[in-house]
Amino acid sequence: MTQQRNNKIPGTLWLLLGAALALRLVLALVTEGYPYDMSCFVAWGEKLVAEGPAAFYSEGYFADYPPGYLFVLGLVGLIRGGLSLSYESPLTYLLLALVPSLCDCAAAALVWRVGERTAPGSRMPWLLAAFTAFNPLMLFDTGVWKQIDGAFALPLLLCFLLLEQRRYLPAALLYGVALAIKPQALLFGPVLAACFLAGIALEPDRLRAFGRCFGGALVALLPPLAAGIPFYGVTALVPSLVEKYFGTVSGYPYASINAFNWMTALGGNWEPLENSAFLGVDWHTLGWFSILAVTGGLVFFAVRSAQRGHFSPLVLAAYYGLGVFTFAHCMHERYMVPGVLLALLAAARWNDIRLYAAGFGLSLTGFLNLATVYSLTGSDDEWLTSATSSTVAIVVGLAETVCFVLLLFAVWDIALNGHALPLPERRRPSAPPVPAPQPRWQRREVLALAALTAATAVLSFAYLGDTTAPQTPLDATDTTLTETLTLEGDAAALWVYPGVSFGGSLVVTDESGTVLLQQELGYSTCFSWSESALAVPSGQTLTVSVYNAQVFELSFRGAEGGPVPVTGGGALCDEQDAVPETISQLNSMYFDEIYHGRTGYEQLHKMPVYETTHPPLGKDLIMAGIAVFGMTGFGWRFSGTLFGVLLVPLAWCFARRLTRRPWVAAVAGTLLALDFMRFAQSRIATIDIYGTFFILLGAYCMLWYCQSVLQKGVGGSLLPMALGGIAFGLGCAAKWTGIYAGGGLAILYLGVLYARWRQRQPGFWQEFRLAAGGGVLFYVLLPLCIYIASYLPYWWRDASFSLGDWWQCQVSMYNYHANLEASHPFESRWYTWLLGLRPVWYYQNTHLAAGLKGSIAGLGGPVIWLAGLFSLLVLLWRQVSGRGSRAGAGVLLLYGTQLIPWMLVTRCTFLYHYFPSSMFCLAAIALVLSRLQDRHLARRIGAGLCITALALFILYYPVLSGLPIPAAWADALQILPSFGFY
Repeated sequence: MTQQRNNKIPGTLWLLLGAALALRLVLALVTEGYPYDMSCFVAWGEKLVAEGPAAFYSEGYFADYPPGYLFVLGLVGLIRGGLSLSYESPLTYLLLALVPSLCDCAAAALVWRVGERTAPGSRMPWLLAAFTAFNPLMLFDTGVWKQIDGAFALPLLLCFLLLEQRRYLPAALLYGVALAIKPQALLFGPVLAACFLAGIALEPDRLRAFGRCFGGALVALLPPLAAGIPFYGVTALVPSLVEKYFGTVSGYPYASINAFNWMTALGGNWEPLENSAFLGVDWHTLGWFSILAVTGGLVFFAVRSAQRGHFSPLVLAAYYGLGVFTFAHCMHERYMVPGVLLALLAAARWNDIRLYAAGFGLSLTGFLNLATVYSLTGSDDEWLTSATSSTVAIVVGLAETVCFVLLLFAVWDIALNGHALPLPERRRPSAPPVPAPQPRWQRREVLALAALTAATAVLSFAYLGDTTAPQTPLDATDTTLTETLTLEGDAAALWVYPGVSFGGSLVVTDESGTVLLQQELGYSTCFSWSESALAVPSGQTLTVSVYNAQVFELSFRGAEGGPVPVTGGGALCDEQDAVPETISQLNSMYFDEIYHGRTGYEQLHKMPVYETTHPPLGKDLIMAGIAVFGMTGFGWRFSGTLFGVLLVPLAWCFARRLTRRPWVAAVAGTLLALDFMRFAQSRIATIDIYGTFFILLGAYCMLWYCQSVLQKGVGGSLLPMALGGIAFGLGCAAKWTGIYAGGGLAILYLGVLYARWRQRQPGFWQEFRLAAGGGVLFYVLLPLCIYIASYLPYWWRDASFSLGDWWQCQVSMYNYHANLEASHPFESRWYTWLLGLRPVWYYQNTHLAAGLKGSIAGLGGPVIWLAGLFSLLVLLWRQVSGRGSRAGAGVLLLYGTQLIPWMLVTRCTFLYHYFPSSMFCLAAIALVLSRLQDRHLARRIGAGLCITALALFILYYPVLSGLPIPAAWADALQILPSFGFY
């Protein structure tokens, strides 16, 4: 009875596996899969059903998989035919992912079972099983890519687990099953051989051991032979299988086939094997030398561990599989999957945190590897040749190599010394503790915060934009208007300052009617000074015609660049004192200001709005700045800059509430004040700064609410609940990325209720009802009202604007983003954002003297983004290794809910989409600093980060602000090949 109870899988594990299975199937339904593999799997299944196994491997037909898994694909094809499912049907995707998903869950259950036997009653089996079940590499490989690696890896896991128990023949049979599924099982052949040879050495009856060795080889061949008979028959079976296996292995003669490993880190991705790697050594030779070195290591570890009684097939298999992937040639991106799972299973077998850490790190690098390759499929950068993609490949390849070295240290210690480093155990408190009170604000801290905010304001508003600009246009919208003027000096050029246009033009003619200049006025020319060569002698009378456009002002310029006086011109020349001395970003719109800044002007003047692809609140706020300061560079950028300044004290308060460390809050505020993205993104009249501000404000209110609930209950926490709902509504009304934050807020909202229930306070169910009602009121109804209210300018313009029209706006927005296929030279994928590899080039000043350059780019702040990424990885590792905290989990959750949706977005994306996520990079830095045991070291690190941020900000200020600088300085700022902003 006791044994039966021990073998029973607990209900909690079933729930865990069920959730993991459901997540994989949902991912399978909503993603399209890797097209090359998907098309092969679907076509192979259809061919097998239509023609049968004997005709499957017909001459000239591409099918590089052995027969083992084709039976599953044939079953999928049979079901699809019966249900008349198309290739594009989500059910087709689900059917292809179903078996690998079940195998992934079985692998997680296996990890739990092994861990439970190693350390019964500890947290280790649950931690490892949970990580295996929700391993990002496996989720992506199975659910998104829709590969069959889970089905291939499971028999390998079982094989080497049985070898741990010296059950040789069943292990050989399972190895044969893996071999029948994929030829990559051959990579683990040397480990299988080492295990059988070790069995001979350890077995007293050598004759029996030799027999078992040869018997195992025969047993291992049975599955591929049995699977191949229906396809090849008996006569051609062996030569056909040999050709299939070795033809597939040699079918990709490259140093690396999108595998982010040591070969790729050396620059070998898609490099032909005969090309030179370095010092005259070609990639083929380097790869074979590496394989021999890894195999030599296998022999060494096998012999020494067998001699010392620490022989572990799981450890050896993890070492060899990942060693070959890391250093060998001809590796594909997914060849690491079995090795990663073997490392996790070995960690469960030995209860070793180093093996777990290596598996954790390799899972992340593998996930980034697959995501990079998947996202670029079908693009111009499919071969990862761009500067951005090659940098990602090299960086991730180096990280993968480092993780393997960590694994190597663990293998050395276990194989030679039998020494494992267990996962630390930490007792879970019976009830969540009441949070400590917040420290009282001291006068010195208030003054410091005020000083930092004031300094940030001065820094941000300085050199922002001109406070004067022409304000009265010649408005020829839907018509043609003409003005005549006479030059009072020789002109060499004409400056034009257009306003709103839906596709108009400006034409200048002389007295004889000859067209001297024709300039198109479209959406991209609004509120931006342009210069055109136009040589006209003094005294000449010109006629200027404006078709279907606004033109605010003209300025004729002489050969020296100064203004030429004119007589006449009407509204085209009535504000010459508002003409700038030079054309720059200070007086002209750039990048998406031509959409959002323009729309703010249109809303203020009750005109039809141009930008309708985002909710209006951000443009409402831009409109407010224009209403106060006029349609000037300063006016249309004022509101965004103000919110960028206010973001600094908000971050200070968030870090303070999170850590209860005023000095950490000061570090966080300083780092954000000097952050590249905050500075550049708040000084451009676009809407991202508003969404980011309200997302962080919503996170602050939710943090306040969670702490208050655990201290005072739900009834005493209505204020942060209400304020959080308002912030959430404002974030959604600014940009739909605010909705992403709602996922994290909802989990925290429900999670704190669970924590409150665990406190066992009386009257919980009354609190629960209050929280349920408050959640609906403040996080559903109130945000909806705020969102609808953001459309008030539409109603002011047109009193007939109705809820039906409002709904059509939402449908139009969704259809725009869902069907957007545009590309951009500075677009970037989400995984490049983590390191800020591809800045967005916003503006180039083309009106500078020789030797000077001026540009504006949206860059990631290296301190917050890089130190934040490191801090997030620290927090994530602590969580998955059972040493995390509620605060750390909350920061990871808020970060993840902002970033993860972008992983599924296939449209054109940019670096600034990571701006909201970077707020939680900052929170992670604050949390890690506050948890360091050595307070003096923590303060020194915080001070060092601030000093580094200040130095980098001074260095890069020109490219963040548009300040002209010498060309040598400008060129030196482009430190990465993926930078390109001058």
